Amino acid sequence: MPSYTLKQNARLINEKCVFVCIDIQEKLFKVMQNQEKLLKNTNNLLKCAELFKQNILVLEQYPKGLGKAIVYHTATLEKNSFSAFGAESFCQALADSGTQTLILFGIESHICVRETALDALERDFKVLVVEDACSARDSQNHTLAMQEMRDLGIRITNTESTLFSFLLHSKEENFKAISTLIKE
Repeated sequence: MPSYTLKQNARLINEKCVFVCIDIQEKLFKVMQNQEKLLKNTNNLLKCAELFKQNILVLEQYPKGLGKAIVYHTATLEKNSFSAFGAESFCQALADSGTQTLILFGIESHICVRETALDALERDFKVLVVEDACSARDSQNHTLAMQEMRDLGIRITNTESTLFSFLLHSKEENFKAISTLIKE
């Protein structure tokens, strides 16, 4: 039977989320598809996380060889494994946050993003992958990774949907800030 009750809360506002930015680093970024869109959407997601006081984890894959992260948020965790779950510091940060929801984005879609998403799903996290804030050197690899993750039960979404999932309506305090991010 359908429910006729009034919606009271935004979709993600009451959840403890962790925004996980994966490996958007100097040397890797230079060979990615859709660089401008990737960086803009990534930075908008990170600004949204700050605005709504959500946790942020920015990961760097072997920064000595691949360079530093080039995103808006500067505190980083180093990893050498493809999955973020191969880094003890990542696992500890997640445990400390008490989160159940991971919002993943970064590079490359078919390697580190995919491996992290699959490991998160196996560990019973709710997993959202922000497709337009992910990239790969080859667009076909990106597309196939998104299809595979969706088929396995990972929610594939986009930046704007993610940003607006923290708002219930246009009269909220942060609506103007989110709208500005999208228009930039």
